[in-house]
Amino acid sequence: MDTRLLDNCPVALQNNKINIKNHLKAIEEAALGPANPLERNDEFWNKKATIWGISEGDARGRLCNNCEYYFDNEQIRDCVANGPANDLKASALPLTPAWADIEEHPVGYCTMWDITCSPIRTCDKQEILERTLVEEDTTSEDNPILDYKDPFKSTLED
Repeated sequence: MDTRLLDNCPVALQNNKINIKNHLKAIEEAALGPANPLERNDEFWNKKATIWGISEGDARGRLCNNCEYYFDNEQIRDCVANGPANDLKASALPLTPAWADIEEHPVGYCTMWDITCSPIRTCDKQEILERTLVEEDTTSEDNPILDYKDPFKSTLED
């Protein structure tokens, strides 16, 4: 492992014990989940819909990958790939029922909870990332997302 790469990495990406501790806190305090996002989880999504005051269908769209606290960029991926977080699995969390491993290794990072984060889970604190329209094709350096010149125009028309 190249420790020079970890100098600018979040602590939880450098220490799996801290990452796991923070995951358990997010699960307890903000109902991070669901344990297996590939299942229907109707009860989980109905609770989120009630908390957020939206429909169940809309709640299912409020995921970590569109949260303002979620980061999946080159720096985070380097931190994961070159540190102990690369080997962390959701199934390693001391939970019953066991959590499902969705990705081969963590792909994102949550700044609110200081944890590795799956893009298809969510928590009570999820905040929709406000996407802005821009005049030219750019991506945010902090959290690269696609910004469109015209969201109503097909990209195939360019």
